[in-house]
Amino acid sequence: MERLNILIAEDEALTRMDIREMLESAGHLVCAEASNGITAVELAKENAPDLAILDIKMPGLDGIETAKVMHSLGIPVILLTAYSQTGFINRADKVHVFAYLTKPVTEKDLLPAVRIAFARWSELQSAQSALKQTREQLESQKVLAHAKAIIASRGNLDPIQSHQRLIKEAMDRRVSLVEMARKIVVDEHAGELEIND
Repeated sequence: MERLNILIAEDEALTRMDIREMLESAGHLVCAEASNGITAVELAKENAPDLAILDIKMPGLDGIETAKVMHSLGIPVILLTAYSQTGFINRADKVHVFAYLTKPVTEKDLLPAVRIAFARWSELQSAQSALKQTREQLESQKVLAHAKAIIASRGNLDPIQSHQRLIKEAMDRRVSLVEMARKIVVDEHAGELEIND
């Protein structure tokens, strides 16, 4: 597994030190440590870690609220819990967390959780990126089709002729085909744009 920069937020210094030693012995870098959620958020903004390990119960901003902020910063989170913290765990189900570990944390639990959490987060990022790209492509296709229909209806042109006219307009104005199509659609609603022969 690649070396990760990891932030640890845990109010118990001994637990924090143990986790740091386990991570570093596995080749990871602990880029920041905090004893509360507010400091963890500040350090995350400064250090941009690949992953954050947060105690669920910390003073000030608890691990769940901190996890929400980490999610908005694009940082995957592993939460540390205790058996008696079912109220926190129920709340944690509603936030974006990639793994839960029960204290005391052992190396045999921690390292696979780090690996799996980062892998799942990476897969999610890839899927979201692919989905965004697909949505953009579909939107572009809709805009192009709409613009070609506008051109065709104005000039009594067939689909091939309207497509050629769209290409010519884009080239004449030195803009992309999609940009030209958007302008045609927007201006059609405003009744402004003239398409030249």
